[in-house]
Amino acid sequence: MTVATQPNTDQSRFACEGYAVQRTALPGAVIDETRERLGRMVAGLSAEQRPEWLVEPHVRAPDWGHWLELCRHPQLLDDVAGCLGCSELVLLMSHLIVKPAHDGLAILWHQDNTYWPSVHGTDIVTVWLALDEVDVGNGCMHIIPTTHAGYPALEKIPTDGQDLLKVRVAVTPEREMTAIPIELHAGEYSIHDSFVIHGSQPNRSSRRRAGYTMRYANAATVGVDVADHGKPVYYLRGDGSHRAPEVIDLRPGQPLPATSGWERFR
Repeated sequence: MTVATQPNTDQSRFACEGYAVQRTALPGAVIDETRERLGRMVAGLSAEQRPEWLVEPHVRAPDWGHWLELCRHPQLLDDVAGCLGCSELVLLMSHLIVKPAHDGLAILWHQDNTYWPSVHGTDIVTVWLALDEVDVGNGCMHIIPTTHAGYPALEKIPTDGQDLLKVRVAVTPEREMTAIPIELHAGEYSIHDSFVIHGSQPNRSSRRRAGYTMRYANAATVGVDVADHGKPVYYLRGDGSHRAPEVIDLRPGQPLPATSGWERFR
């Protein structure tokens, strides 16, 4: 068996590998503004709040409009549609995962899809956008290629509680040896299948490791129980033929709504 040592950057191999890295970064001005907003958000946390768990800023943050605009950035949507091979996209959720210097929590081997009981389907991906320089030294994500094949929903095994998710999936030593570190410059991003196994080590470095994860699905093949989902779902690309009535139409170019829609679920 030949084990890859470099991440896959070929979008045409997404279906086989379960992920692809995009080296064409988003504009520097966009990332600089996002980092500033993130810095203010983290500075406002209480001593009891961990920055690894800043969930749904695109609907919950005071500046939700910035995060929602980032989620519908045309470059991101182009690449997501290319990986999924589809023309219609919905945004399911988002999550800022900010590992502080010195004590950033590990995220043990896991799959994304198995955390979303309100979402039905397999054509779902996560975009992992680097807001800092991200490398092995500060706890970058590692992906085990091809582990999405067949879409196995693996059992969640409780951990000792010293990690972010408090559960993990079982991975053999042989499989761990095939894991690829996803090292990114700020503004670069990876896209991975919702069933591919991935995780990351603690951040013991003196540098923060911040990433913004955005979850997208093929609107034609994935269904969402919006009432049980606990947050709005946005239709971001397509001709409208597969937009469910309860999904908010927010294709690029349309103005943001007066509110994010979060108030419906609180």
